[in-house]
Formats: sequence, structure tokens, C-alpha cells
Amino acid sequence: MRNPFSRRNRGGAADPWWRTLAEPDLLRAEPETPCAVVHALREFARREVGLVVVDGGDGTVREVLSALPQTYGAEPPVLAVLASGTTNLIAADVGAGRSDPATICALARLARTGVPAARVERRRVLEVSWPDGSHPPVSGMFLGAGAFTRATELSFRVVRRHGHLDEGAGVAATLVSALARTVIGRERDDWLKGDPICVSGPDGGMIGGPRFLVLATTLHKLMLGLWPFWGEGKGGLRYLDVAAPPRRLAAALPAVMYGRPRPWMAEAGYRSGLSDRLDIALTQAFIVDGEHFAPGPGGTVRVQAGRTVDFIVP
Repeated sequence: MRNPFSRRNRGGAADPWWRTLAEPDLLRAEPETPCAVVHALREFARREVGLVVVDGGDGTVREVLSALPQTYGAEPPVLAVLASGTTNLIAADVGAGRSDPATICALARLARTGVPAARVERRRVLEVSWPDGSHPPVSGMFLGAGAFTRATELSFRVVRRHGHLDEGAGVAATLVSALARTVIGRERDDWLKGDPICVSGPDGGMIGGPRFLVLATTLHKLMLGLWPFWGEGKGGLRYLDVAAPPRRLAAALPAVMYGRPRPWMAEAGYRSGLSDRLDIALTQAFIVDGEHFAPGPGGTVRVQAGRTVDFIVP
């Protein structure tokens, strides 16, 4: 399944190589809308396709993950990712191949002969739902709100201006930008005051007040060695919740970026840990794998560590 609008796939030949690849069992789809993704996956499921190759970025993988419950039901296919997007955080975590004939042929052989367990990366899906019913559920791997939303908007402006975002950057660079702008940016005071967000604690109680940054993920690693998560708990969802204004941010910055908390940080409003569910009440847009989503009229979204999906390392 190839996204024709992904950064590396735009501007290609009118008849790209993958359409004429001599693989008789290879089903091809190039959906241009989320509805087309659902239609393509339904056809794959009808044809009993057990390995779906996703040629695109984080947003493309998110659309596929979101469509799997209504197309494949309780038995999702194995996925393989070809990192062709503006940001490829998911590909960097689960492993990705090149968008070329050799990779596709190798994956086709694995689909016919079976996938060795050693080449499979299993991840739980981050599932976002709207209790007010204003938006259908979304499945992805990484959610950010507060300063992360603002930094993502800045990154998109860079992409529009220069035509690309450095491959090694993605979400990691966005996180660095969000933190750095509160220290040296011209909008420092505006960023420091945070946004009105309430986040449920692991015990179900809501922790309110302005929040500077909220992150949640089911990934196992980020790019550039960054990992802004620590702490204990039960569940498959890693979260970070930073109160606003963030206290002693310059001192906390390295600890947050690399998940090495200092003793004073919990009392200063830096929370991180594991949970299976978070309820987030907010008034501004949040980000799931690179795309903006509105909280809806009810103002609350539910974030859960959901079903598991297997990714094959090409």
C-alpha cells in the first residue's frame, strides 16, 4: 500500500516501478484518502493478505492502523513499513526497509515462506477515542499536546518553506524545539504559561491546571536517542505530563529529554510513568502521528494502550 503524497513518493514517474514489479502474488493499492485506505484493506482482507507493506510516513501508518479493526477484525495482518514520509518515527522504532524492488521481493518471499519470530517487532497500538462521539476512533503510536502541538506547527512551516524536514529529526526535533523555545525563544512567556489541560492520573483522578507538555506513546524508542519518559506503573502506555509554567526548566531539560529524572522534579510538576489509559481534557488541538485533531465539543479524549500489531523488519 503506497501513499502517493508521502514526501519521498511525490513527483515520481507516472508509472512507478512498483506497479510493474514481476511478483504475481503482489496486490497493489495507492489510496489517496482515508476512505480509500479502508476500501483497499477490505479487499486485502477478502483476498486473505497476511502481510501488508505500508509505503509512507507516520500518517500513512496511522491511517492503516485506524482502519484495521473494521477491515481485518480481530486478526490483523503483519505490517512492514517503508519509510517514505516527512516524519518516520514509527519506522525508526519498528524497523523499516527501502522503497525499492529488492525490499519488496524479499518481503514477498517472507510472505510466502513465513516470517521468522526473530524478525518481528510487536507493539501495542495507541488508541484515541472521543467519548462525545464527535470523531471516529484513531489508532497510532505517538500523541502530543500543549507545547508539542505548537512545535509541530512550527515544523510544518519549515517543511512548507524548505520542502523537507531532516529525516533524523521528526518528533525528536519537534520535542527539542518545544523545550528550547521556552528557554531562548521570542515567544518564551507565551509558551511557558501552557494550556488548560487536565490529565487523569494512573489512579483515575484528574490532575488539572495549565499544562506545558503532555506526551503519550506505545513506541519503544524515539530518534536521536531521546526518550522523555521514566517512572513505574502498570500498562503499555508511556506518558509525560509537565505542569505550567515548568519550574527550573533549564535544569530539567536534559533530564526530561533523556528520561533521567532528578529527585526534585516530581514535586516540581514533572510526571512520567506507565498506564493503560489516560483521559485528557483540553481545549486546543493535539497531535497523533503528525496530524492535528480537535478535542470535540465534550473536550475530552481517551487514550489507551490497545491491541497488539506485529511489524516485520524488512
